[in-house]
Amino acid sequence: MSRGLWLVILLCCHAAMAATRLEGQTPLPLTGNQTPQRLDLSTHNWPIGNDDELVIEGHNPSARPQTLILRIDDNASVNYRSRVNLERIVAPGPFTQRFALSEWRTSQPRALALDKLTKLYLFMADNAPSLTIRRWYWEPGLTLPEGTIALDLGAAAAPRFTGFEALSPGDPRLIGHPTPILRPSGDALVRDGLRNLDGVRLDLAKGRYQLTLWLDDPGEWEYLPHPFERSVLINGEPIWAEQWQPQEWLTQRYLAGQSREALPNPDPWHLFGARQGGPVHVTLNHPGGPLTITLVGHSPDAKYLAGLLLAPSPAPTSKEALPNSGKDLAVLADATASVLTKQRQLFLEKWTLAPYSPAPASQQLSLTPITDAAPTLQIAPLSAADALQQAAQPVLAARGSQLLLEFAIHAATDDPAPLLVIQPPEQAGSPLALTPYYGKWHLVRPQASGTLLAPSDQELVEGIAGLTLLAGVPRRLVLQITIPRDAPTGNYLGNIQLLSQQQLVQLPLTIEVLPLTLPAASKPVGIYVEAPPYLNWLSPDPEALKEQIAVASRCDLQRLAKLGISGLSPPLPQDEAGMREIMGEAAGLGFVPPLLAYTPLKRWGSDPASQIEQWQARQQALTASGLPPLAWSLFDEPDLATLPAITSLAREMKRRDPAVIRAGHFNHPGQVGLLAEVEIALINAGFGADKADVARVRQHKVTPWFYNLGTPRAAGFYLWQSGAEGYLQWHGRMPTALPYDPTDGRESDFMLLGPQACEAHRLSHDLLLLQQAIEDLRWLAWLEQEARYQVEAALLLERLRDQLPTRWQVAEQLPSAAWIQWRREIEQLAKGLKTLQTGANSSS
Repeated sequence: MSRGLWLVILLCCHAAMAATRLEGQTPLPLTGNQTPQRLDLSTHNWPIGNDDELVIEGHNPSARPQTLILRIDDNASVNYRSRVNLERIVAPGPFTQRFALSEWRTSQPRALALDKLTKLYLFMADNAPSLTIRRWYWEPGLTLPEGTIALDLGAAAAPRFTGFEALSPGDPRLIGHPTPILRPSGDALVRDGLRNLDGVRLDLAKGRYQLTLWLDDPGEWEYLPHPFERSVLINGEPIWAEQWQPQEWLTQRYLAGQSREALPNPDPWHLFGARQGGPVHVTLNHPGGPLTITLVGHSPDAKYLAGLLLAPSPAPTSKEALPNSGKDLAVLADATASVLTKQRQLFLEKWTLAPYSPAPASQQLSLTPITDAAPTLQIAPLSAADALQQAAQPVLAARGSQLLLEFAIHAATDDPAPLLVIQPPEQAGSPLALTPYYGKWHLVRPQASGTLLAPSDQELVEGIAGLTLLAGVPRRLVLQITIPRDAPTGNYLGNIQLLSQQQLVQLPLTIEVLPLTLPAASKPVGIYVEAPPYLNWLSPDPEALKEQIAVASRCDLQRLAKLGISGLSPPLPQDEAGMREIMGEAAGLGFVPPLLAYTPLKRWGSDPASQIEQWQARQQALTASGLPPLAWSLFDEPDLATLPAITSLAREMKRRDPAVIRAGHFNHPGQVGLLAEVEIALINAGFGADKADVARVRQHKVTPWFYNLGTPRAAGFYLWQSGAEGYLQWHGRMPTALPYDPTDGRESDFMLLGPQACEAHRLSHDLLLLQQAIEDLRWLAWLEQEARYQVEAALLLERLRDQLPTRWQVAEQLPSAAWIQWRREIEQLAKGLKTLQTGANSSS
């Protein structure tokens, strides 16, 4: 028997084995109609398999998203690691959640035995309100048309996409010696594949086929595979090729999401899902016989394949825009259409779009002041008269401070190039320094590891170049203004003019500079920073790369210092000279010590002896240089099992240098034993972030800092009320795989400083709010000084102590307007006191 015939038989057998045995939707019994639900599967014998799905339909009656947890046990499940726990964020209203059975894998990892399932549990996280469950049922997966070849490449134990046959290392159809890759996100087809694969050898009947190849490795954490040149051959003939220059790849591939805005049509599949896996579609007319698909490239990443679909297409019946077909409408074969439709269904039922209210319609161009930091979509356009009245009210400012003026632009018609002219506020010909930003709309994950998506204009573009307006989509305009320390007091006047589609709106900018200078920031409040990860991929020269990273890091530090950020976990190189250079730069820019060395101990490997030696060399060099000391992060939210090893490392560091500043990140009450091993404890809500928790840390003679509390403006007033001594927010630049795709990793992208350093200035609105929290701290420090001598200041200080929450759960629920109002009360008091003092001085 010929080898080709054996391959045909093998294909047919695998297809038969992979086919679903369910005849249709198979209901599961419910107990009542709400969560929790518990189902004993040991008494049932449904013929489910890897191609099938579990579908849950119901309703979330709450006004807030809720976390639904599905737990599945089989006969080998004895603890958390040996069962499957899947979480989904469910938006308010009706919902459908779909779970592919092939992805039911434990964290051990191990695939559940679908013929030996014992229990299904459906319940809510954290005692959340119950959901209504209308029905849940098994549903058959894909059955592809006869003659289709569908191969899902990856490890033998990896999830397999419904309707596809697994193709794993060791299979005679594979050419070369590939390595399996499994990523944390994506459907079963695109999340895994084979790397360094030379090709696939098949036997194929004569006919016309549509070939789809999924060629992209989705990446993981901040790493994105980056083949700059690759091609595909069929029986030696080229059918597809891709070639990038590094900078071209950076702008058109890595940063492509910058130009795609989520509104007015926030379709997650169109924005993200359709591109994942890099599907390429080619039509073949095959004469029959051997078909060899060859992957060509200069690196293992260039020869990656996740999936292969050969779909007969003699008479296509479906038309749909293919992901790589641009504006042309390409014809899909039936099997191709079925697979893409299933991918879209799975994607959209996992990545739910949170309900949101579109901005109020505007009949004409308008410019509305935002006085309470409210979300842009909540801003109703004001009439020209009302907007003018609001904008004419002077904004109070102290010398040596920074402030934000914010506006919402509403347009009745699209405008690709409106004219925006900003005259900075000035007095006697001396203008204040002003930096404008405008918001861009993207879909984000409001919860870092959740499955809910929401439109957000957190990303701000510096400058006004590229500003566009869309009807029904408000655009946020943010003006950051710096008041010099020697600025003359009095009113500074400027204006904004916006011309769009022959409509002109304008508003005044009025700032009153008070005759006082705020104390300098005394507590470190800032962010974690890393250099852009793509620099490591675009420069083959190690010395050039080292210099590029140093330049990027200097750019970041200078930007943060100019913004008024006072604390920092800097991007520290591993070598002594590079570390000293960054530390010297930070000291010269005025960052409040100590800076946190977050990454070095991790990057010096897992051997404690090596870590200690590397640390001691750097510690001695920094001490000898006279630079401020670093706080060395020893652990980051550790498992309780690692506590003995951490304790040993911490004590050895203390033995070698009694002056060392050791720090650690605490996110669980069970880690309290490690307080004895650090000088600085960074705590979050998981450990406890109430004022009482801060006091508990102090009782151990440890300095408490906060990290990652998630409400930037609270880092001012709440930090002061709690007594914590510092605050750091994750992260200046931590894109997960592809920036601007929040769905391609375990967590969302964190980019407070934007994905680039020197090349293009973008930042998050939250970073500006964090800076305003620092301004709040400075105003509070001024108030404390005045309270020693002024009764009114002492009374306000006492009232703030009484009014400000002492529990973080209360503080995080406060609207931005609350923090702003407390600041205004101090500013108004300052104006009144300075007016009285000026009057007294004039009369004396």
